[in-house]
Amino acid sequence: MNKLAIFCAVICAIIAYYLANDIIFEIAKLFSDIFISLLKLISLPLVFLSIVSTISGLKDSIEIKVLVKKTLFYTLLTTIIAAFVALSFYLLIDPVRKNFIGNTIESVNENGHNYFSYLKSLIPSNFVQVFLENNIIGSILIAFLMGGSVISLSREKQDILHQVFSALFDALLKIAQGLLKFIPLAVWSFITCFLHELKGGSELYSLIWYFACIMSANLVQAIFILPLLMWYKGISPIQTLKGAMPALTLAFFSKSSSATLPTTIDCVQNKLKVPKKLSSFILPICTTINMNACAAFILVTVMFVSEMNGYTFSLSEMFIWIFLATGAAIGNAGVPMGCYFMATSYLVSMNVPLHIMGLILPIYTIIDMFETAINVWSDVCVTQIINKECDSET
Repeated sequence: MNKLAIFCAVICAIIAYYLANDIIFEIAKLFSDIFISLLKLISLPLVFLSIVSTISGLKDSIEIKVLVKKTLFYTLLTTIIAAFVALSFYLLIDPVRKNFIGNTIESVNENGHNYFSYLKSLIPSNFVQVFLENNIIGSILIAFLMGGSVISLSREKQDILHQVFSALFDALLKIAQGLLKFIPLAVWSFITCFLHELKGGSELYSLIWYFACIMSANLVQAIFILPLLMWYKGISPIQTLKGAMPALTLAFFSKSSSATLPTTIDCVQNKLKVPKKLSSFILPICTTINMNACAAFILVTVMFVSEMNGYTFSLSEMFIWIFLATGAAIGNAGVPMGCYFMATSYLVSMNVPLHIMGLILPIYTIIDMFETAINVWSDVCVTQIINKECDSET
């Protein structure tokens, strides 16, 4: 990635902001929408083909079980830690800074019912429906079924199908690499749109403690928790950061971990030298369920909006919300504003007024940028850790 071109794109975006020309903004909005659409166009097939090609290349089901077990373990571990860190900062910073004596939050049973209904809606009823509705979790389910069926075939048929799926997967990666040439233009359009939308953030000061709470929790997770976990496993966090920087940059500006997936896979395979067999299997799963920053946002936002409306939480309820936020983060799609709408759905099910969510919206763009980059950073860290463990076991 040309750093000079990126720098020039940022400068041009700042200039475009000060020109305050609606036509320039519309052009930037058009380019940003086109770029995101192109990335999304290949992201879902990439998820499907990467998993199928990887599973079909495994020699037996034991390898699959080991990878899935490790991926789920570190995904849950890092996400729960992120939610716990967010709760700690919420209690420390106390963004509401008022002692409300009001209603207690209603039972979480209704929340759980809505959440399980949401999960049920993600199970596809036919193959085409998955791609028409951009159902990432459904595509992963079908990919596992397809891959598992392939390895049960004869060796000759398995080799043929594995070559076909691998070739299609490599073709999509080539398309992704071609799109990366337009990163400077995309960065310009993303920043121009971001600055233009920031004009409406006049209430930013009133939400400063809320913003500080979320950002502090996310930065601690990204700068301390995840690097310490890698360091404990004997992995260099600095080298990992350097290798993943192109993906983190794109994630920051695109605000979509799913759209960043092709770049993430490319960085992990070519810069961090993680075998394709691991990276193309682990990263698509992590992109879908490993949402560290999303868990922090959902927990802090639900508590902040609720307490601003006069609701209170007991310590036991706060502890339960660590797991509710983790569950919501796992079910959240890796797309822009996914966490915002997930938090909103929780608040709706709890009958909490949503007008404060409108005040959060102007600053959510900033939060979403950091969230997406941290989610992708966590994906890379988990992949590195699993790769290290697999090397130690061989």
